Amino acid sequence: MVLVGEFFLAADDEAAVRVGPGRRHEFPAVPCDGICPDDAVLKWETLLPRASAKGPVGSDRLREVVPMANDGFTVFAIPDQLCTALVSAGTDRLRTTAVLWAETSEPDDEISLDRAVDLLERLSVLAGRGVERNLNLYCWYFAP
Repeated sequence: MVLVGEFFLAADDEAAVRVGPGRRHEFPAVPCDGICPDDAVLKWETLLPRASAKGPVGSDRLREVVPMANDGFTVFAIPDQLCTALVSAGTDRLRTTAVLWAETSEPDDEISLDRAVDLLERLSVLAGRGVERNLNLYCWYFAP
C-alpha cells in the first residue's frame, strides 16, 4: 500500500523530478496518502466522460517521469484528457465517479466514500488551477 503521495502542479518534467518524500516544495498539491494513485487514475479514466486517452488501454498512458525502482518511489504525469475531464466535470459527476471508485476499490486499496469525494473535488480544483496557470498535473508516491 502507498504510504505517502500527492498530486501536484509543475511547469514541466524537470521541475516535477524535484519532489518526493521528505522534499519540500512550493508546488500546489493535494495529498493522496494511503491509495495507489496510478491505479486510481486508470479507474477515473474509465469512469469520467472525455477522460479516456486514445491508444492502448492500460498503464502505458501514464507517462513516467521518474520510473519506479527498487526504492518504491515514482513520479508520473497525469494524462491531459483526464485533467480536462476533471476540470469540466460538475459536482454531481465527480460524486458519481467517487461512489463508483469507492465501491470498486480493491481490498488492499480501499477508500471511503467521503474521502473519495473529497479527493476528486480537490483534484478537480487543482487541475483547474493548472489550466489557468499553464501548469501540468503530476503525481508522486512512495510505496516501499
